[in-house]
Amino acid sequence: MDCATIQQAALTFLWPETCAHCREDLSGSRLGPLCAGCRLTLASSEPPYCARCCEPTDRPLCPRCEGKPFACRAIRASHLYRDAAVSLVHSFKFRGRRSAARAAGELMGRAFSRFPELSPAQALVPMPLHPRRRRERGYNQARLIAEALSDWTGLPVWDVVARTRSTNPLWALGRDARANALAGAFTASPAVEGARLLIVDDVCTSGASLEECARSLRAAGAAWVGGFVFARQWQPLS
Repeated sequence: MDCATIQQAALTFLWPETCAHCREDLSGSRLGPLCAGCRLTLASSEPPYCARCCEPTDRPLCPRCEGKPFACRAIRASHLYRDAAVSLVHSFKFRGRRSAARAAGELMGRAFSRFPELSPAQALVPMPLHPRRRRERGYNQARLIAEALSDWTGLPVWDVVARTRSTNPLWALGRDARANALAGAFTASPAVEGARLLIVDDVCTSGASLEECARSLRAAGAAWVGGFVFARQWQPLS
């Protein structure tokens, strides 16, 4: 048993882990970061939804995607952004709980076979963080998610995109403002030429980050780019 394992066991004994959603204590034998009951409340992303962006709709394409070209050809989510899924995301984005990011990747891996439209992918590309944000958080949650997803899919993880420009938090911005804020924020390696790539991220709201990242990959020569996220957040048309 190495030192890191011993230290983690000691911390768990002194400060037992709690469920990220209901805050129930988790015993060492139970899988975290959600208790069994809260895991059952996770809502899967199921049709009907837009064939391109996965926005819930009863039409083949939502009004935002219909008749428009996109660099990110298909976006899929394993779950809907509600209830326990929100708590799980918050725990790795704002509370430093790395195990929650790996759990999200595992859940995505279990759901991956439901999306044969993502089968062209030959590698996973974590959504990059700007270096300053990466230092503040201590890790890139998308990288942890992609690593866990890789264990399930067998697809390698490629760090081939850099976020070269920092942006203010996007959560308060509308769809058009998000797209404008992200324009030119990513740079992709020429090593992606001819590759079929799947961008991995935690949450999709407007799809602006996925689209801009995919645009940089396509500009560098990628043959196909899709997106796969843990949770899809519905956004009103207004």
